Amino acid sequence: MKKLLLTAALLAPLAAVAADAYVYPFAGMKVGATVENEFPTILYTAKKCDLPLANAKNMRRYESYRGVWDIGCWGETIDGDAVIIVPKMPPKSMPLNVLARADVKRNGDGTTMTIKALPTYGR
Repeated sequence: MKKLLLTAALLAPLAAVAADAYVYPFAGMKVGATVENEFPTILYTAKKCDLPLANAKNMRRYESYRGVWDIGCWGETIDGDAVIIVPKMPPKSMPLNVLARADVKRNGDGTTMTIKALPTYGR
């Protein structure tokens, strides 16, 4: 019994935990659907920014895969836009209402998303 509990305790941190995030929309996206996304762009709502930026404490983690991972940070402006900072790339911004909301799990090279809300832009 002790071995079983020890094994369970050691494996627990390996389980991927879903994180709330804004994600780029894609064709056929439906609320409640769980999909694998090969080229995700993820703006986490609760993961902290790890870049050495002056306002990092007010920013969150950004990840985007385009053959290589771009890791950066994003913050929300007073206008409801996301400003994205990635090292060695120009900053970019976009309205948050053009993004979907999802629970995101990163499993090694794979990214699974369960869609929670579609973009509200244009509704």
